Amino acid sequence: MKIEFMESEINIRNREGLILGCFENSRTSHSISSFLRKVGISAAQLKSLNFKGKEGDIATLPTNKGNILIFTGLGKKSEITEETVRKAVGKGIFEALNKKIEKVAITGFNYQKKGLKLTKALAEGILLSNYRFNKYQKEKFVIEELTVYGEEKNRNEFEEGIILGNAANFTRNLVNEPGNIITPEVLAEKAKAISKKYNFKCKIFTEKELEKKEMIGILTVGKGSKNPPRFIHTSYKPENPKKKVVLIGKGVTFDSGGLNLKPDQYMKRMKMDKAGACAILGIMKAIGERKPDIEIHALIPSVENMPDGKAYRPDDIIVYKNGVSVEIHNTDAEGRLILADALIYGSKLQPDIIIDLATLTGACVVALGHYTSGLFSTKPAIARQLQELSTKTGEKMWPLPFDIDLEEEIKGSQTEIQNVGKSRFGGAITAALFLKKFVDESIKTWIHIDIAGPAFIEKDWKYYTLGATGQPVRTITEFIGTL
Repeated sequence: MKIEFMESEINIRNREGLILGCFENSRTSHSISSFLRKVGISAAQLKSLNFKGKEGDIATLPTNKGNILIFTGLGKKSEITEETVRKAVGKGIFEALNKKIEKVAITGFNYQKKGLKLTKALAEGILLSNYRFNKYQKEKFVIEELTVYGEEKNRNEFEEGIILGNAANFTRNLVNEPGNIITPEVLAEKAKAISKKYNFKCKIFTEKELEKKEMIGILTVGKGSKNPPRFIHTSYKPENPKKKVVLIGKGVTFDSGGLNLKPDQYMKRMKMDKAGACAILGIMKAIGERKPDIEIHALIPSVENMPDGKAYRPDDIIVYKNGVSVEIHNTDAEGRLILADALIYGSKLQPDIIIDLATLTGACVVALGHYTSGLFSTKPAIARQLQELSTKTGEKMWPLPFDIDLEEEIKGSQTEIQNVGKSRFGGAITAALFLKKFVDESIKTWIHIDIAGPAFIEKDWKYYTLGATGQPVRTITEFIGTL
C-alpha cells in the first residue's frame, strides 16, 4: 500500500473514500465542515446517520461527487488513548475494504494529548487493519493508495508507526505461511535475508553444529522430521552500546504433537507454533530501521515436531549441556525443550536482559483468554513496566508468578525435572519454572512471555483479521527503546 502523509486541505478525487475520525458529541473542524459542504453533505444528512462519535460507532454516507464518507467514532476527547485511535481508524479501514474502495484518504485524527503518541498509533492502526493474508487467493483486495491529512510536525511520529506496523505485518506473513512452505531451513533463510538487508551478523547451526554445541533439546525434538532442525543467531552491534539484550523465539514450524499426537482439531493452525520466532525476526526488522544503541542478539531454535520412526518417545531421558536431566513425559511439550538450549546459549552471552517469546502453553490461554499474553519476570518492576507499555500498544500482557511451590509438579522420578507437570493445574507456571532451570544465575533480568493466546486469533478482533497478529513485536521494540 502506498501511504502519503500531507499537510494540506482535504482534496479527494471522485470515487475515493474518506475516513473521518470524530469525537463523541463534538463539532467537526472548520476544514472538515468546509469539505462536507463542497461535496454536498448537509447538516440534515449528517443528523440522519444517528452517528454520535462514540467508540465503535461507524456510519457511511455517499456524496454527490461519487465519494463514500466513512465516519468512525473516537469516543470522548478526554478519554482518548493510542488504542482508541488504532481501533477507530481500523474500523474505518475495515469498512473501506468491505466496500472495495481502492483509494482512501483519512482526516480528523490530528488531536494531540501530552504523553500520548496518537499519530504513531494512527499509522500502526492503518497498516495493521489493512493487512490481509491473501497470497494464495485468486481474488485479492487491499487499499492500494492512502493519503493521511495531518500536521507536518507529526510526520516523524507517523513514520515511527509505519516502521512498527510494517514489522508486525512482516511477522504476520511468516506466521501465516503453512508448514509445507516455512520449514526450519526456510526460516533460517528468512533470518539470513533480514541480516543481509540490515547488515547484521548471522550464524546458522546445522545438525553437525548442533551436535558440537550439545544442543540436545533441539536435536531430540527435531529428529522425528525429514526437515532438519536449525539454530539461528542474528546479532546487531552498534558502537558503544548501552546494554546487551538477548531475544529468544520458539520456532516450531509445525507441531503435530509428536508421538503424543494432537487430535485433529488441535493440530490445525499449528503453523502458528513458530509465532515467537517470527516475532523475533519482526523485531529485528524494526531494529534495523530504528538502529538503537543497544546490542541485540536474536536466537531462534527451530524444529518440526513430527511422529516419525526416529521421533523421541515418552520416558526418554535427555541431559542438557548445563547438566540438567529431563525425563520426557509428553512429546507435545516440545517448545520448552528447544528453548532450554537457547537459554543456555543466551546466558553465555552475558546479557543484561534475556527475553523469550513462545506460544508455549494452552494453560496460559485458559488462564488469560485468547487476547492476553502471560508475562513472567525475575524483576517485578520490569513486569509492571512491560504491562503498562502493553496497555499503550494494545498488545495486552498480564503478570503471572514464578510460584516455587509448584516446582514439585515438575520434579522427575528418575531425573532432576520432567517436561510437563504432574497435574493439569498451573501449566503456564510449571512451563516457566522448567525454563528457569536453564537461565544462568548470573542473568539478573529474564522475561518469559507466553503468547499462546494472542499470537494467532480465530476471528476478527479490533484491527486484526483472522490469523496471525504479529504480537508482541511493537511492545518489545518499544521496550528496547526505553533501555
